[in-house]
Amino acid sequence: SVPSTLSRKPATRRMNLLYNFNTQTNVNKPSFFEMFLESQMISSLNPAFEYIAAVLAQNNPRYLPLSVYSDEIFYSVVAILERHYLKHYDGSFSENFYGLKREIVTKDGKKGPPLQRKQKLWSLFFLVVVPYLKVKADKYYTNYCSDAVPSRRQPEGVKGLLKKVFTKLYPVLSGFYEALFFIYQVLYMYNYTDYFTPFLQLQGLTVQRRTMSDLVRQSKKVVDIKNQRKKIAGNKLMLAWFFLGDTAKFVLDFSQYLLPSAIFFFKFLEWWYHEPRFEKPPEVIPPPPEAPQKASNGVKIPKDISLCPLCEEVRKNPAMAASGFVYCYPCLFTYVEKHNRCPITFMPMEVDQIRRLYDSV
Repeated sequence: SVPSTLSRKPATRRMNLLYNFNTQTNVNKPSFFEMFLESQMISSLNPAFEYIAAVLAQNNPRYLPLSVYSDEIFYSVVAILERHYLKHYDGSFSENFYGLKREIVTKDGKKGPPLQRKQKLWSLFFLVVVPYLKVKADKYYTNYCSDAVPSRRQPEGVKGLLKKVFTKLYPVLSGFYEALFFIYQVLYMYNYTDYFTPFLQLQGLTVQRRTMSDLVRQSKKVVDIKNQRKKIAGNKLMLAWFFLGDTAKFVLDFSQYLLPSAIFFFKFLEWWYHEPRFEKPPEVIPPPPEAPQKASNGVKIPKDISLCPLCEEVRKNPAMAASGFVYCYPCLFTYVEKHNRCPITFMPMEVDQIRRLYDSV
């Protein structure tokens, strides 16, 4: 009946959500957690690189350009890595690190041909250029446009107008950018889309796990390269050129292990040397004692603190009694020598307890 069908819909929906979240109809489709970790890898390396550059610049001024242009240097290295992995492995640096690859999806939803030069260039643009522009825009807004920045003289003319427009629009655009990525991630998590980011859908690409056929194809490429080297064994110039290329490829391939390990090592050193156990506990500074009470027959304390309580004139050669009150040195010396006490509090003291105050040179 209709009522019974309607009553089953909420339960069915919950079951579907749990099914989509915990299982995959496509065994080669990465889980949400694999994609999330992959997407955060490069963005987490950038702050670590900035920290290393800042430490080097603090220890040696020659490395200051490394800190000033840390974003440009970092994303230049990322561009080299991404180009290498897209060219040889049909995936980004972080995708290859997690055993993933990119595939073309045709209009009917089927797997398309291998990545072409056009898809690789667009992938490089969205992997390097867009994140770089986003990082620079975030820093510019934080340093020059946010409310936390102290007010400074605003530029005039076209530059000032552009800054005002940027200040108004950028928070909205940045919020829309982050919200769009969040929506795609939620949809991917519940298996409503095969695209983890809107950029992948713009390119018509999905991310899949590497299969045994991919590994066989990669091994075949290595064998073909070795056969090509044998054919040109007599050409030393070509062999030297290929040797340089193979060395560069080996270094870039090994970077997927070397780079995360190096960043982890530096972050470990940062944690190790900033632990509280290496710092002395802060010393507790006792509060200053309360001012001693004036004796009933003591000298009157002037309202103007620059006056001597004894001569009621501006202090000359200021000196302090044992009680902490300040007088002219001649006035205090004469009084203490005669009465052996502080003029205000009657606190017992001797002449040798008078302390000169050097408040001026």
